[in-house]
Amino acid sequence: MRRLLGRRLAASACIELAGLVGDEPSLVQALLQGSCDVVALRYPLRDTKDRDPSGYARLGTRLAELGGQRVVAIANVADRTGVLQLIKDGCRNVVTARDGVDEVMKAVWMAYLGLASVSEIACALIWGRPCGGPSDGGDWAELLTRRESEVLRLYLSGMSVTGIAARTGRTVKTISTQKQSVMRKIGAENDVELAAFAIQRGML
Repeated sequence: MRRLLGRRLAASACIELAGLVGDEPSLVQALLQGSCDVVALRYPLRDTKDRDPSGYARLGTRLAELGGQRVVAIANVADRTGVLQLIKDGCRNVVTARDGVDEVMKAVWMAYLGLASVSEIACALIWGRPCGGPSDGGDWAELLTRRESEVLRLYLSGMSVTGIAARTGRTVKTISTQKQSVMRKIGAENDVELAAFAIQRGML
């Protein structure tokens, strides 16, 4: 996969392939030697010293220290827990190991543009079905009231329920109720699933 992806990236007229590496120390060393906009990595990586899988949150912090590259995680996950954990740990572009090179290429472009993405297979692992575009899911946007849409937008922007209440002039209880209503309507059981929903619909 690494060599095939490398050939595809190198063949793209708009992408300059900075290099191919096989483990985390080599990745860190390569990033120390030159700039790179997007890192596509097979996850979990293994460190040649201790041979234990790297935690994505720790790896993400390390990459941020090296220059804040956008990361596409080609994750060896087989269930919704694995995908949601990556999103919870801060990964904004998730592709599974079962996805093809085209899906990885798409994720690289999305990452370069600063947009989050979750592959079709990863979506199916989360929701039990492939995901569609923003109008998918029975026109979910039409199910939300104007105030619920506002709460969703502000919450996804990083504001807390308390902050949203202060900004909108509503009570914390009202905002919390509206957020719970949004989650019920779109089928999200927790904040991580809410983030996954937002990513797959292009809202983040």
